Amino acid sequence: MSPPLGRVFEVVRETWDLSADPRATPPSCELVAADRSASDAADLARRAAGAHSRHGFHKPTRAWWAVSGDKFHRFVVRPRRRPPPILVVGLGIAGLAALTTLGLSRSRRGPAAR
Repeated sequence: MSPPLGRVFEVVRETWDLSADPRATPPSCELVAADRSASDAADLARRAAGAHSRHGFHKPTRAWWAVSGDKFHRFVVRPRRRPPPILVVGLGIAGLAALTTLGLSRSRRGPAAR
């Protein structure tokens, strides 16, 4: 089931240690919310950053940021990521092939002994 029209954004929190280089160290990512409108997601990201004593907005990345203890958090609003359609179709075909193989192997054994 797809989300209501326009609710295709998510908020992701990316976290680094303050001592880490964000260009060299990938962040740990956590999904904060999904299936939001753009304005709802932006408001949520702003509130999440505002819950910390040190926070702000970084214009070049268009993301809210916050610092808590020795961690740096970036709250990013982005379009929801969906798996590519070919991946979904491929997984479906693989599932059907597995079920068919399982069914054929059972029919070759003959009736189950009781």
